[in-house]
Amino acid sequence: MPSAGAVCPPIISPLRRHIYGQSTTHIDTSTLIEIVCETPSTKIYFTADGTKPNPFQRTIGGREVTHRYKDPFTLKEGKRTLKAIAVSKDGRESDVNTRTYTVDDVGKINASPIPSSSSEVDNSDFFDTDGWELSDSTLKSGTSSSSKASKGKKGKKQKKSKSPTRTLRSRSRSKSPGRTPKEAWASSSYTPALNSGAFGDQPASPPIPDGPFNPTNYSGTQINVWGGAPPPFVQQGGMPGVVSLGQPGICNPYTTQYGYLTENMLQNCNPDTKHVTVGDLRQLLRSRQAPPPPAPAVEAPPPPRPERIEVPVYKDPPLNPVSPGGGDYKGNLLHIYAHLIDLANNNKDFRLPISEPKMGKILEAKLMDQQDCYELKIVLAKPGVRRGSIKKPPKVESKPPTPKKEEKKEEKKVEKKEEPKPVKKTPPPEKDPYFAMETENLNQQGTVKAYAKFNAEQDAEVLHGAMKGLGTDEDAIINVLCYRSNTQRQQIVAAYKTMFGKDLSEDLKGDLSGHFLDTMKALIMAPAEYDAYQLRKAMKGLGTDEDVLIEVLCTRSNAQLKEVIRVYKEKFNRDLEKDIISDTSGHFKKLLVSLVQANRSDSNEVDRAKAKQDAKDLYQAGEAKWGTDESKFNTILVTRSYPQLRAMFDEYKNISKKDIEEALKSEMSGDILRGMLTVVRCVKHKFNHFARQLQKTMKGIGTDDDTLVRVVVSRCEIDMVQIKEEFQKLAGQTLEQYIADDISGDYRSAILSLVVGGDPPDMSSKSGKGFVEAVKQKTEAQLDEDVKLESEPVQENPTLTPAANFNAEADCEVLRKAMKGFGTDEAAIIKVMGYRSNPQMMEVVKSYKTMFGKDLKSELESETSGGFKTLLAGLCMSPADFDAYNLHKAIKGLGTDEQVLTEIICTRTNKQLIDIKAAYKTNYSKELDADVAGDTSGHYKRILVSCLAANRPEGQEFDRNKARQDAQALYEAGEKKWGTDESRFNVILASRSYPQLRATFQEYAKLANKDIDDTIRSEMSGDLKDSMLAIVRCIRNKAAHFATELHKSMKGLGTNDDTLCRIVVSRAGVDMVQIKQEFQKMFKQTLGMFCADDLSGDYKTLVLALIREETAGGK
Repeated sequence: MPSAGAVCPPIISPLRRHIYGQSTTHIDTSTLIEIVCETPSTKIYFTADGTKPNPFQRTIGGREVTHRYKDPFTLKEGKRTLKAIAVSKDGRESDVNTRTYTVDDVGKINASPIPSSSSEVDNSDFFDTDGWELSDSTLKSGTSSSSKASKGKKGKKQKKSKSPTRTLRSRSRSKSPGRTPKEAWASSSYTPALNSGAFGDQPASPPIPDGPFNPTNYSGTQINVWGGAPPPFVQQGGMPGVVSLGQPGICNPYTTQYGYLTENMLQNCNPDTKHVTVGDLRQLLRSRQAPPPPAPAVEAPPPPRPERIEVPVYKDPPLNPVSPGGGDYKGNLLHIYAHLIDLANNNKDFRLPISEPKMGKILEAKLMDQQDCYELKIVLAKPGVRRGSIKKPPKVESKPPTPKKEEKKEEKKVEKKEEPKPVKKTPPPEKDPYFAMETENLNQQGTVKAYAKFNAEQDAEVLHGAMKGLGTDEDAIINVLCYRSNTQRQQIVAAYKTMFGKDLSEDLKGDLSGHFLDTMKALIMAPAEYDAYQLRKAMKGLGTDEDVLIEVLCTRSNAQLKEVIRVYKEKFNRDLEKDIISDTSGHFKKLLVSLVQANRSDSNEVDRAKAKQDAKDLYQAGEAKWGTDESKFNTILVTRSYPQLRAMFDEYKNISKKDIEEALKSEMSGDILRGMLTVVRCVKHKFNHFARQLQKTMKGIGTDDDTLVRVVVSRCEIDMVQIKEEFQKLAGQTLEQYIADDISGDYRSAILSLVVGGDPPDMSSKSGKGFVEAVKQKTEAQLDEDVKLESEPVQENPTLTPAANFNAEADCEVLRKAMKGFGTDEAAIIKVMGYRSNPQMMEVVKSYKTMFGKDLKSELESETSGGFKTLLAGLCMSPADFDAYNLHKAIKGLGTDEQVLTEIICTRTNKQLIDIKAAYKTNYSKELDADVAGDTSGHYKRILVSCLAANRPEGQEFDRNKARQDAQALYEAGEKKWGTDESRFNVILASRSYPQLRATFQEYAKLANKDIDDTIRSEMSGDLKDSMLAIVRCIRNKAAHFATELHKSMKGLGTNDDTLCRIVVSRAGVDMVQIKQEFQKMFKQTLGMFCADDLSGDYKTLVLALIREETAGGK
């Protein structure tokens, strides 16, 4: 098995049936050879002369030696050695697969002995089938013309071909106008006549390409690429179908070169495979003669036939278990279509509903990764109905009518006789009904969604453990409350009180503080309760927070306002309208009281005449008069529906030549102006309004934290995705960047979690208590399944991919020009080196030395400095050379950089370590094992030398019993004894496969009630601890390990540029996409944002280009 991420070697196999007693390597010149590779999206190259394939230098001395495999091919006679190699898109090569075949000439195998006098016999009739005509009664010979032609040229010496294949081709191909190509599915008796003469009449055939293999067309349209099959067998002086006895027969010296697929097709097209005789042809012709017409009879006209409705027949795509992927979106869509057809064929409940309605075009489609599956959501148009034109009321469960007294008595009697049936609990809705009460059904999407693997009791247990004892685990609280929907959070609150007899809100108050506490409290409230709480808080005590009143009352729908009023009365035993009247005044009070009535029209119809009249009335009440009639603005803005108001705004602009917002700013001021502007902006573009509010909270000095928390919490499940898009348009920067720059600590982590959204961190895959608790609750079968899932090959996605239209010489010219003369064009260098894959860069380095006689790496190092120089130098080396260079640099001179040794040696695969040792030997004429052993000591030296041996098993198998034994040995070597037996940890961690160690970690957690990560921390120290932790973390999640190392390199004051450059260069072409995802999950910020804040200049620009986060540097 290849290692994880490696390319599988190609498989070479002949396409033929197995011949009993004959070796599989013994084939003939008609046998097709197929080469396949199990790794998707790879290119296969091969040679047939025994040399190693070189995909990057296919032609040597003007002759193509390495061939690109496209279709099955045949080999020529002799002993042929095939070598094949597969190359992935990112330039990774597989091992070379070698097969040797003994190829026999098919003509020599099937040739029969020919009499010595055959040279005196004219065999032109053997190949001439012209002149045979099919009549109604018999077959007539018409070969006189062809025989004359053959006699006239009998004395000429025929030119011999170099091979039987060429001879067959030259005999069968003719430019006669009467000739038609022989079809693979036609019987020889029905083959049209060939109007060709003897061999002397044949035109010169085009030359056959030289080489050890022959390309073969196996599509079924012809028998082979050299022409039709040889004509049917004809005895000397005889006729087709007549056998001459007593004379030696001349057999066809060359069997037809049917391809493997063509042969199968021929057999399927003529399953009987019987010979057709003249009698069969006569019987066929008689059956085709039309019978005499019957005597006419007077009959009633036949009834009209119903019109046939032709139903198109579609060819179903192949039903494959796995889609192609790898960027092939058409292949993935065909895969989905094939499985939908299969589901409809086998599932009546799905087939009947989907076959009835007439559907329009696709309005919306979204694919979501649900961790354990993919969820595809498709929205189709309903013909004749505009989307959003029908208001969908929230679903309210109606209570069944209460039965009468007599019915109740009868029911009781029945209940005594029958056993009660268990009542199924309906699952709670994924979204709170309050969110479904939005004013309009807009295309909007929240960032926080319902967690698929939700368990209220387990989440309550995690929250209780995070606040229990000394200290608080804020990350655990964030990972639960910020990644659950509001409905799920309400269940957690109820479960917490049931399980521990405490109010979750009170426990949070005791352990948290500041705006982080405000955020957590807001999350555990229901949406209507939170709005009611904010309104009460705004009017309680001295003063009034008008901004809160405007934000809540001017942006909510009728249904939402009614729910807020009800909850306000229920929670605080007060009337919301009376509190507003007592705390506000003037036209602002009138506006809020009007909104609290919740009487805005919900109609989607637009009355254009009414819109013109309303626009005229507003113009007369404002710009056209001295002063302003605010009541007219109040009446129209509060009562009209949103579509009607939009039409009125358009009409107002036609009348006034001013936008409605400009008119309001010129006519009003203070709270009434802000309230009416909020209404207008929500009508025009609600997403833009909230984006403005968020920008306003963080713009300038200080932060309006109350507004920030209120907007993020209230909109994260409704339309935060669209708000983020509008924010970037307004600010020229992402909302995440704004938040990261403006706030800090756990408060920032919580807000970023709500804004970014996505999948929550998987608690069971992390180290520590979460992992131990998850292991205890699972059965052995479930644990085995977890190991198998975690051990499946991970799709690694690089950010540094091959550039399209790559030209090494053109890149060399650009780089030469950028460094020539005074100064350096860093932008041109970044444009080339930041967007080329490693194989492409190796070609550039080679071409640069060929063209200019200079080393590109040395040139760049002389023209640049700092981290920018380190990155450019690393990009000029292959992965093995780069790792060898860093290891030599860490060992060279006084002292040793153990961090580099741990990072490289403890995280690479067996093949990578072998390549690194070879590169180290080539570049520095030293053995890496000896240098590492000479610069380190103790148990740390032993773990490094064990890893460098590159003997770790790389299979997917694991033994649960062996895992228990290893877990017991680790427990007895560490936790159970005084001191630590480091050698036992060394043996197990360095010599077991990754799946085996995953099973061992599970068994250790059950045995020691402690995670292996925590045990290593408590039992080891120094470099040994770091090396063992690196091995454990790479086994669990290699991308997360490197994300942590990148965060450490930039955290706090200063930057560890060597570590940053080393990881970026070595992982950009491997799995940087996964590292970025893990970084965002763990630290609630994108890697690009972190790099943009910590780096500067060309160094920052190149790092952002390599990780494909160029927009993160824009302010």
